Amino acid sequence: MSQYLRRWQLDIDGVEFARGGRDRQLRIVFDVIVSPQNTQSFADIRLYNLAKSSVISKGSAITLKAGYENSVDQIFNGIITNVLPEREGASTATRMLCRSGSPANDRGSANSSYGAGTKIVDVLKDLANSWPRRLELDETQFNDNPVFISGFIADGDIPKILNDLAYQFDFTWVNERGTLVITRKGKARKTPIFEVNQYTGMVGVPEVNRGPDGLGVNVNMRINPYIRTTSRINVKSEFSTFNTGNIFIAPLSGDSSANGVYNVLSMSYSGDSHGNDWDLMIDAIRPGVAATEQAPSIDAQQSTGSLVWGAKVSKEFRAKIREISDNLGINADWIMSVIAFETGNSFSPSAFNKSGATGLIQFIPSTARYLGTSTAALSRMTAVQQLDFVERYYEDYASRIRNIGDAYMAVLWPAGINRPDSYVLWQKVGKYAREYAQNSGLDKNGDDTITRGEAVERVNDSYKQGLKYLR
Repeated sequence: MSQYLRRWQLDIDGVEFARGGRDRQLRIVFDVIVSPQNTQSFADIRLYNLAKSSVISKGSAITLKAGYENSVDQIFNGIITNVLPEREGASTATRMLCRSGSPANDRGSANSSYGAGTKIVDVLKDLANSWPRRLELDETQFNDNPVFISGFIADGDIPKILNDLAYQFDFTWVNERGTLVITRKGKARKTPIFEVNQYTGMVGVPEVNRGPDGLGVNVNMRINPYIRTTSRINVKSEFSTFNTGNIFIAPLSGDSSANGVYNVLSMSYSGDSHGNDWDLMIDAIRPGVAATEQAPSIDAQQSTGSLVWGAKVSKEFRAKIREISDNLGINADWIMSVIAFETGNSFSPSAFNKSGATGLIQFIPSTARYLGTSTAALSRMTAVQQLDFVERYYEDYASRIRNIGDAYMAVLWPAGINRPDSYVLWQKVGKYAREYAQNSGLDKNGDDTITRGEAVERVNDSYKQGLKYLR
């Protein structure tokens, strides 16, 4: 689609700050990651050559709308956490690093008690009303009539209550733009279906992958702001490729073609009003296709009580890893494989590299500060103590981690989570040249480009090597 049909608008503190369209006077470049449930979403937004009188402040509310002529809508809403002045050649850029807002008054709280025999659907309706949110719930998915045998008390933060209930009653939930969508695992949503094919803006071919709940797909298309994390998509493509982030070590199940209807899980937007990018990457799960139980997979190893690399760490370390896995819903072997690779198989809390990163997942100084500590303090901790900070780090990404590759991307380059193998992380020349130089060993084919697939191959190797040290 033509650049001249692209439209965008940036609002700050509820007031229009800038917009772009046919006149193309102002350039915007953005990367937005929209996450499900109550995890944070992120945006990296650059505006070029703003007037010196323009003022953008940290802590301001920000809304980004994008799309094409006659189809523009919100793709991100949140808070500006940092404003960075940058220069690129002759141009100046105002860079805004943003996160989705989760103020207390937007999370909702509940304080209700229910007697024995109360149906889960009745509690879910009450929670939606208390938030308040419009509820989309297919009650036929709960025909097995699950109830609270001994009653239930809903007290506190509604997203936390939903997380606990989702685990107990085997459903997923998504909250977006005033709507709460609840779906039993493996079931299709009742939300609108968007067609994704070569005639509706699909770019390239979809990529099939396997997540913890079944068959998934990554598909790239031109920005459609009406597709949301609560939506469904119907993918039609003659060809597909395959993501190696998990299928090296866990077999695909069911029909492994990309075609079919999927529940959208997460999305990411990339846009450059003066360049080629104006894309939406969708990560979705096919309902009704359960994860296979054939052959020993990562999950099978855990069911025996053994962990990859387990013989390299203490009993207390293994117990803590399993606790983190249960808390976050991330496979323990994935975390072990990432830590092994990041520490050179030493599992040392003081492992250090020349870029200044320290510890089990190579915390950089800014990340340590975000977590309320420092790299110096982390290096003085025991390995078990430092795992508390590993857990806190992963909390922001947990609901989006669907395979071992995602677990590694969360540590290496979070923009790579849920991306296809072909996704370019860094290039030798360009704005991420420094990151390329720091990780040049990942450039397996020497083409001056590091893709997600090249990076993930290393952590796959770590997993396979760790099988020698099961305990």
